[in-house]
Amino acid sequence: MLFSWLRKRRRRRLTQGEFPAEWLRFLQLGMPFYDRLAPADQKKLRDDIRIFIAERNWEGCDGLEINDEMQVVIAAYACLLVLRSTVDAYHKLDTILVYPDPYMAMKSAFPLSEPEPVGWRDGESWSDGPVILAWNKLVDNIRDDDGDNLAIHEFSHQLDTYDRSADGVPQLQTRQQYDAWRQVMTEEFQQLNEDADAGRRTLLDHYGAQDEAEFFAVATECFFLRGKKMKQQHERLYQVLSDYYQQDPASIW
Repeated sequence: MLFSWLRKRRRRRLTQGEFPAEWLRFLQLGMPFYDRLAPADQKKLRDDIRIFIAERNWEGCDGLEINDEMQVVIAAYACLLVLRSTVDAYHKLDTILVYPDPYMAMKSAFPLSEPEPVGWRDGESWSDGPVILAWNKLVDNIRDDDGDNLAIHEFSHQLDTYDRSADGVPQLQTRQQYDAWRQVMTEEFQQLNEDADAGRRTLLDHYGAQDEAEFFAVATECFFLRGKKMKQQHERLYQVLSDYYQQDPASIW
């Protein structure tokens, strides 16, 4: 109880005063649809960004120096996902690691073994560890406006593993939500797999056919960045995501 009160008081202090003008410029450039949000949502997003930045450790890798623009843009997309949430979904997330470009991921089979390279990555998300992002990849996503967004993708994995299970099912509110989620997501996942195997072009990135966790991340990217098309082509999928995120991007941007 005391810890919760102190946290709320600290967060109130973080959101006092004007949002820095330079940060607002970074936000508008890095999130092109920001100005289309309702004024109340803009205010909430700005407040959440300040809290998110202050409560995480930010580390640049491979010589990268973290600056305000990186923090604001990354935090903006992380906070967009939970804009209407009443759950502190990122409470376990302490650290954001940012590389300048794709990096070689390393993995150890045992705690004392020497790490071995496992492949080049644009980003990763660990349920009990950091979120890792390649900054220039995210910049390319924003510039190209191609329906991909590395930050949305990796932070959606954080929401998926809130219950410590990377199964493509985030924490929902009701039994009815879980039932609808499983039915719609299973059907859509199977359809994407069939389309990918047949080489058919799809609105959803074929990367989502790997497994249910990746499907959720890819569907989330499409929901926020291609909402109108998703609502037209995958109405039931759009609806379950809208119910979860409590947002309706198709009607706004």
